[in-house]
Amino acid sequence: MIYLDNAATSRFKPKCMFDAMFCQLGDSANPGRGGHNDSLDCAIKINDTRATLKALVGADDDYHLVFTSGCTEALNLAIFGFLADNIGGNVVTTVFEHNSVLRPLNNLLSRKVIDEIRYVSPSDPSQCVTAEDIAKLTDKDTRLIVVNHVSNVTGATADVERIGELAKSLNVPFLVDSAQSLGHKRINVKNCNISMLAAAGHKGLHGSQGTGFLVFRKDMRIRPIRFGGTGTFSDSLIQPEDAPEGLESGTMNTAGIIGLGASAKWTYDNFEKINSHINYLASQALYGLSKIDKVKVYTKTLSGVISFNVKDVDSSEVADFLNDNEIAVRNGLHCAPLAHRFLGTEKQGTVRMSIDYNNNAYHISRILDVLEKFCKFTRP
Repeated sequence: MIYLDNAATSRFKPKCMFDAMFCQLGDSANPGRGGHNDSLDCAIKINDTRATLKALVGADDDYHLVFTSGCTEALNLAIFGFLADNIGGNVVTTVFEHNSVLRPLNNLLSRKVIDEIRYVSPSDPSQCVTAEDIAKLTDKDTRLIVVNHVSNVTGATADVERIGELAKSLNVPFLVDSAQSLGHKRINVKNCNISMLAAAGHKGLHGSQGTGFLVFRKDMRIRPIRFGGTGTFSDSLIQPEDAPEGLESGTMNTAGIIGLGASAKWTYDNFEKINSHINYLASQALYGLSKIDKVKVYTKTLSGVISFNVKDVDSSEVADFLNDNEIAVRNGLHCAPLAHRFLGTEKQGTVRMSIDYNNNAYHISRILDVLEKFCKFTRP
């Protein structure tokens, strides 16, 4: 199977990740839940990984990092945890957001925790969201700005540096969804004035599924959304809120987190090689798609994420044909319905191919050949 669904979860995992995970699984212990040496050793490894990941995103001592089960939980923690104390007003976000943002915000709207959600549509032909786009919808009642750094539908990249400058000037917290960008785009939360950064471990950082994290400024109050054992204040029936322990209730995915530390370091050690490879293959794919009759490409910028359709054929039919030819892609709405409404593909969806380090030139050539075959025999 040619795997071109890396935006869902990356296929390639470095050997160092497996080594770190297997080593930890062989010496399993619960970090911070006991005074014995194995528990303490495990806690040290977790904190070392925490420090590694903070350094990779430019988070200094002004920031916390909390481990989560993925980017979805990180976004939920950021949105529910922050807006719990910031009732009313509006939240400014974009039409390119994933349901991990849209559904929490609409839940808060339905419960009247916030008064309004304002959706920014990009004005630039590249479909990249700009600070100017965001500025048009912000005002004195804006409680939070939420932006998807790289769209999981088209790969369009928001200008988070300029948006961060705008957010700082307005004194509005800025939350960035880095699910598709971290590991592929360099991010410095301090330099970009990012208040909260939600991240997935199993995509561009090449870690295992079930890993993610939220980085946020220490001067922000984030309420817990998960309650239980923290290893701290165990005599109290009230959930502690001190980060990170108060936001990490329960037994942690220790092996996954330690493996993520290894894979993230490997990713950044090989950052230029990985992403030069991806961009080369993406440019070949975009060029090849542009030469196939009946194919419409929705991606306007170079990244590993490419969306397209074959004329008016349902995206599921195209994806099924590719699957029958041993090529794995994603079809449908990609959990981002407003993006498809913006693109005009709400009923058809799109076919998404997403490239990573596991792919090569043959994979691109093969999918182009199969698509040409499909287009040749599809209805005019």
